[in-house]
Amino acid sequence: MRKFWVLMAFILAGCGGDSCQEYSDFNCQQIEEADYNVYFYFPDSSEYYLGASDSLSQCGSMAHSYAASKDLSRNVEWSYICCMKAKGSECYEKHR
Repeated sequence: MRKFWVLMAFILAGCGGDSCQEYSDFNCQQIEEADYNVYFYFPDSSEYYLGASDSLSQCGSMAHSYAASKDLSRNVEWSYICCMKAKGSECYEKHR
């Protein structure tokens, strides 16, 4: 009987849902695997469209590579946004 309750505890612990769904309409895997528009922001806040990516991690890589190509170090205030293409929108949700 003890094994039954231990098993039930593990099953119920897994029912907490996906942590990404606390702030998104999508689960973590869907967020990672979505298509994104990638926008880079220079220190003066000007925006530059880098293109499209096939995943959230690719979006981040594109932004970091672009910053490196412009000799922008971590000490410089640049940023980026990954705009998720979903539900007919080119920027349904913003991620990083």
